[in-house]
Amino acid sequence: MSALLRFPHKTLVSNVLSIRTLTTTLVNRIKEIQQRQENNSLIIEGVTKVSPRADNMLKSACVEKFCPECTLGLDIKHTDVLILSQYVRSDGCMLPKRITGLCHRQQKKIGTLVTMAQKAGLMPNLAPTNSKRDP
Repeated sequence: MSALLRFPHKTLVSNVLSIRTLTTTLVNRIKEIQQRQENNSLIIEGVTKVSPRADNMLKSACVEKFCPECTLGLDIKHTDVLILSQYVRSDGCMLPKRITGLCHRQQKKIGTLVTMAQKAGLMPNLAPTNSKRDP
């Protein structure tokens, strides 16, 4: 009996996940409801409105070539440990480019800044004590 109850739920979840598009940012689309009369029928439709703040927004994160560092134009230094720690795993190694979403130039720059911060003692380098790895 419990298998019968679980089956529709799994099917429903798989259908919802296959239909729903996944995005990395929250999409808030405001729709305006419009009514019109055509041939003795009332047509009600929702029309998407353009955001009044569209010119203040960053380039969409859904674009393939989106790099947050290049888009924002920040000048990050090796002392900006809070920003650099977002690109580092818990063991002190850099996250790969496919996860960080940075372009090649910024990935290399952030990697160099992380190494500089580790050598300056601002960020932990959690290599084992018997490791020959230089921070």
